[in-house]
Amino acid sequence: MSARMGRAIRLVAPIATMVLLLGCGSSAASPAPSGPVAGAPAATSGRDETQPSEAAAGASDAGASSDGGGNGPIGGDLGSRSKGSIQATVSGGLTASIDLPFAPAPARLLADGPNTASLPFTDPANGTIFLTLADGGLLVQYAGPDQVGLTNGATPCDLHLETLNADGAKGTFTCKGMLLVTNDSMGTADMTATFEGHH
Repeated sequence: MSARMGRAIRLVAPIATMVLLLGCGSSAASPAPSGPVAGAPAATSGRDETQPSEAAAGASDAGASSDGGGNGPIGGDLGSRSKGSIQATVSGGLTASIDLPFAPAPARLLADGPNTASLPFTDPANGTIFLTLADGGLLVQYAGPDQVGLTNGATPCDLHLETLNADGAKGTFTCKGMLLVTNDSMGTADMTATFEGHH
């Protein structure tokens, strides 16, 4: 196994573990898709239809409790806006605006070598975005409301880093042709984002 592959495995393994721990917001036995969650990003199926997100003002944490029917949390409760956030716009097969706080506790900054980082941005109602930086590349993974998942996989993203050091990371990226997986279909979508996270 090459050193590059070993580094990639060391970076992706914690992310996969985090996704398993945080869950995707649905029970494996749930036959029906989960309903909308207050504060969830606005989303469409890509068929020129718009569904506005529901107002989160005064919303209770009812969407954050797991009921086994697919309405449980889809992200962790580790995010802290005082430590940073990500703002992403998704277009194509999914239209969404995503704004998630940075989770500094599970973040890994330069821990796996120079220019490496694992950056989680997460919220129980609005999902999780993991950014993994290694060997000059970027892996983006998103799990969101209504059983939506996005990843760029091996497709390169256009990444512009302003800062990456042991204290934090800041930058922007654009990923075209990301794999989009929904409860009942697959497709592609594009994501453009700005992010910042620090300890």
